[in-house]
Amino acid sequence: MKSLTLAAGVALVAIPLSTADAAVYSLGGPMSRLCYESALSRDARPVAMENCDRSIREESLTVPDRAATYVNRGILHMVRGHGVDADADFDAALKLDGDLPDAWLNKGFLRIRQGKGREALPLIEEGIKRGPQRQALALFARGVANEQMGNYRAAYNDLRQARELEPSWSMPSEYLARYRVGR
Repeated sequence: MKSLTLAAGVALVAIPLSTADAAVYSLGGPMSRLCYESALSRDARPVAMENCDRSIREESLTVPDRAATYVNRGILHMVRGHGVDADADFDAALKLDGDLPDAWLNKGFLRIRQGKGREALPLIEEGIKRGPQRQALALFARGVANEQMGNYRAAYNDLRQARELEPSWSMPSEYLARYRVGR
């Protein structure tokens, strides 16, 4: 079965800077599917975490599915506020597949959530370089990182590009509404 990856900036959309919602989702075996569904719905209850753990331990996953499952579990760790565990899962995913754009982006989202825009920016840039599925989400994240660093012109440009790529996604417009362009 082909692994499904999806940039989960969905929660990023829901709550500004709640970037625990950016993620890669995997559909491999039954447990990895449950892990995917939990990450998608931000359900980080203990049973959801156990499904992810069991998938990684017990299922015969392809390398892409295993990497995506680590990212999904990392998202759940972010939702629970366990940044160290989330970071370890994103690192495990990157060790399996260093070209996985969403693993890089999620490491960046974690840094943004921690208010560390300067650390987030190179991670997000790496994810962008590797071709994320949701370019608008990646540009939005870069915009937020730039904003945290005080690079307002770069932030504004990234947010504008994100809005242009996905005009029906409200978050870039909501962030842009805070900007005033002057001469």
